[in-house]
Amino acid sequence: MTAVPSAPHTTTLSATLHAYGRIPWVGLAAVLDEATTAWADYHGFHIGHAPTEAPPYSHVWAWTGNWLLRARIDGSHAIVAVLCMAGPPPAGLPTSVPERVHVTQRRSNTWPSETRRVGPLADTVGGRSVLLHQIDGERPVTFVELR
Repeated sequence: MTAVPSAPHTTTLSATLHAYGRIPWVGLAAVLDEATTAWADYHGFHIGHAPTEAPPYSHVWAWTGNWLLRARIDGSHAIVAVLCMAGPPPAGLPTSVPERVHVTQRRSNTWPSETRRVGPLADTVGGRSVLLHQIDGERPVTFVELR
């Protein structure tokens, strides 16, 4: 992995993308045991261990020092992809065909704690640094890592 500065606050690098498709939440939650996870539900935005049940809407993002995971919630299932920055994807997921991709990293921040866009934000969530990993191209996709 070689990082190249491309514009202020951005870096371009290559990584390996694994697309898994639709996976039952129960199996995915077990895979996320060692990762930090971020998601929103009816009680606000959360960062921590993955919920035991699929959140009611939106996406779940998870990350470790080696990979980032993006899951779009679809009832009791999720549409899952993993971006490997270093090393293999998490164990316990189905087999996938890896693809080398170019990734643009951008820095951002979570909403301030007083913002109520997804319900109350705990002080541990509001105003945090975020690193967005965007795969450009015909079907762009973004992976999220909170710092």
